[in-house]
Amino acid sequence: MKRFVILASITTIMLSYSCLNQCDVDCVNPPSPTWLKIVDKTSHQNLIAEGFYHKDSIKIYYFDGETKKYANIFFVGPAGQTDIIQTNIGILLPFEQLNTFYLYLNHSDIDTIQVRFVKNSDGCCTAYPLDSIAINGEYAEVDGVDYSFLIKK
Repeated sequence: MKRFVILASITTIMLSYSCLNQCDVDCVNPPSPTWLKIVDKTSHQNLIAEGFYHKDSIKIYYFDGETKKYANIFFVGPAGQTDIIQTNIGILLPFEQLNTFYLYLNHSDIDTIQVRFVKNSDGCCTAYPLDSIAINGEYAEVDGVDYSFLIKK
């Protein structure tokens, strides 16, 4: 089950209000949080759960112009597990273009994540689905159980 986080803001409220006036529907879906799971490339064991990577050293950053900024991350998972990285990268940079983020796992291991979220609207409802994601220049594989994107090490 994919989780959705609703972020309230003046813009979201204004978009919802204008949709309500047009269609009697309150329908704005912001980009969903992105889930990333670091796994062994052969066994698919979760490397955070196994202690190979430590949560306190993991960060996601990006550049806004020349300014380095950090994305929010949380550790989540199904059934009380907390070994999947959840991030809000979908709301940090402009939609409709390929945006680059860097996953810092430790001092010698940094992965590049490129994502594009698009705006889809039918005149009443607006959504911002993930259009594409690549990790280190490769197609991102999805875990069929928890729908996290796998980063294989």
